[in-house]
Amino acid sequence: MAGITVTPLAFESLGVRSMCTTVRTPDVTLLLDAGVALGPRFRLMPHPKEFRARDEARERINEAALKAKVVTISHYHNDHHTPNYIDPVWLGSSPELSERTYRGKIILAKDFRKNTNTAQRRRGWMFKQAAEKWAEKFEVADGRTFHYGKTTVRFPEPVPHGEDESGLGWVLLCIVEKGGERLVFAPDVQGPVAEQTVKVILDAKPDMLILGGPPTYLQGFRIGEDFFQTALLHMEKIVSEIEKVVVDHHLLRDEGWSRFLEPVRESARKAEHELLTAADLLGKDPAPLECRRKELYEEEKPGPDFLKWAKLPKEKLDETPPPL
Repeated sequence: MAGITVTPLAFESLGVRSMCTTVRTPDVTLLLDAGVALGPRFRLMPHPKEFRARDEARERINEAALKAKVVTISHYHNDHHTPNYIDPVWLGSSPELSERTYRGKIILAKDFRKNTNTAQRRRGWMFKQAAEKWAEKFEVADGRTFHYGKTTVRFPEPVPHGEDESGLGWVLLCIVEKGGERLVFAPDVQGPVAEQTVKVILDAKPDMLILGGPPTYLQGFRIGEDFFQTALLHMEKIVSEIEKVVVDHHLLRDEGWSRFLEPVRESARKAEHELLTAADLLGKDPAPLECRRKELYEEEKPGPDFLKWAKLPKEKLDETPPPL
């Protein structure tokens, strides 16, 4: 897009759990969902390669935060914001890192008091208490529009985190418009699978959409087949109408992500539209790591110090950084 520059910073296709993205216009620089995390999988701790990818992503986010005026929070899952507590394992977070991310910023955040669940309500309250000491301003963004020069940043009313009434809460979509061009950032909509989310996205008529794909790694475990068939149909419709669609996040925790997307890819081809991952948008090959954790342990066996650390009791592990 001529007036809007989009740079993915941390995504599953770049090796970590995140959808963190920088969006720049001539008027303002925004940092969307400034968080990064690793997750449990296959009863194995993340491989050293995943920890290095997390730390590299943190550095990219730190650098981007220096230039951003606005930082958004779509919801209070820990891969979508940087909390103000110490977690040396899954998040690599600390109060100092949180302050570095949000100090002097305008924070446009999901309202933690409504359209949320208990866990996110607690996280959101804790985060706001700390962030208000650092930020220039902390604004609840639900259903609101903000103007920075000739750039408009709009947040529709929250949509479900996946299915309606899923128990996972709700998320904020972010729509950035400059000079008639529009970007829609749709994190954790899981497909989308909810029809109302499809409508919000298509009604915005974006030139580019960044979309959180469905969590196919949970197929047959927590989520039934109908969920994923609905997500596929909705994605096929979306790529038929939107010229450039970036699909990433939960979907790329599944090693079969590319195969799952084939019907969507075919719909994009027919419409002469683009279907990409965040890595593709950067001109890189997708390199998800979590879905390959078992292989990584076999191909690049960690050293004895790391393996000893990985066997620590949980209470000790939670306070001890990995020896890399």
